[in-house]
Amino acid sequence: MGLLQHDTLVIDQVTNVMSNDFAISDADGQQVGSIRTEGSALKRMFLGSRRLLVLDADGTALLRLEDTMTLGRDRMEITDGDGRPLASLVKRMSFLKSRITVVVDDTELDLTGNMWGFDFTMSGPRGDLATVARSWSGLGKALLGHSRYVVQLTPGVPARERQAVLGSVIALDLIREKESRSNG
Repeated sequence: MGLLQHDTLVIDQVTNVMSNDFAISDADGQQVGSIRTEGSALKRMFLGSRRLLVLDADGTALLRLEDTMTLGRDRMEITDGDGRPLASLVKRMSFLKSRITVVVDDTELDLTGNMWGFDFTMSGPRGDLATVARSWSGLGKALLGHSRYVVQLTPGVPARERQAVLGSVIALDLIREKESRSNG
């Protein structure tokens, strides 16, 4: 079963500060995909992880996320595995809560929740698509700054929207990382 067929995904950071690589497992702990940082080390050192590629367990590219440089609000573009536009994402200004709008095929999806606690719900015109929560990954990983996220997709969500959810989770991690660097 491929990455997009699972309703529960556990996303674990597996590398260091210079890259933002992750392993993606199913509910039983079997690795079903990965997220790999792309781009030069020099650019990542000054700008952070700006391009990420999501791969299925067999190495097939499923989507790519690119953090476009802008002044002001965070904006990111998500393309499918073949490089075709899939979704665009923009962080909205909101009091006390983070609100991110994701546009997929002219349909607006909203990610709402707590950026620092990393508990989010993604919803659209048909209701909730997924919930995302940060999870305990163990003391050793926590001390190294590694993150773990559990994504619970609503059964029956179409593949393109599943890709958008996955891309959005990665985008949220990048936004949170950039905000912690600018505040610290």
